[in-house]
Amino acid sequence: MIYCVSDIHGDLDKLERMMELIRFSDADHLYIIGDVIDRGVMGVDILRWIMVAPNMTMLLGNHEQMCLDTLGPKNEFGARDLWRQNEGMPTYRELLYHRMPTERGLILRFLAGLPDHLDLEVSRRKFHLVHGCPSEDRNTRIWGRVTPDSRSPYPDTICIVGHTPTCFLTGKTDEEHRIWHGNNIIDIDCGCGNLRSEHRRLACLRLDDMAEFYVGNSAE
Repeated sequence: MIYCVSDIHGDLDKLERMMELIRFSDADHLYIIGDVIDRGVMGVDILRWIMVAPNMTMLLGNHEQMCLDTLGPKNEFGARDLWRQNEGMPTYRELLYHRMPTERGLILRFLAGLPDHLDLEVSRRKFHLVHGCPSEDRNTRIWGRVTPDSRSPYPDTICIVGHTPTCFLTGKTDEEHRIWHGNNIIDIDCGCGNLRSEHRRLACLRLDDMAEFYVGNSAE
């Protein structure tokens, strides 16, 4: 089975519970559509898990890009302040103060090699996976946001995105967030990274049959 999750944001507990819920096995494959790190404190541990898993594929998200812009070889001006504003300090401190330089280098090289979009076909459906918004422009693919009237720019292709919490598309902020289905665009970011929200959930979409799975704040 082929699964997609997005915007885990350091919540290892929810990811582990999701793996149990979907009964993830060596025969399955998980696509992680960016933003594994930041906000929650276990983002680097999740990265290390993904790096050695033969059946997990990760895409670049804007939070990974901010990490690279701050700690990578280019060291963009103002990147650390932008990363701090976007709650990247748990990852920053973990990589700088709790990981050896060799391990930090391995992690940064892994992030630098991530694709920012992927195309695949599952059960005769075509999918385009991208963190932010489908586009020919790389910055938009990483940072752009879909809107309620967005539509897939690719014929007969379903775009799976994250980055934009679905409550901003549905307007329903006072209930548990659900996967949003637009015009051949599906947003699976159900607010896991909003640590202050009682309605945040980690969502998972199974591409074989489009089944949806959720892990919330309770232990069910």
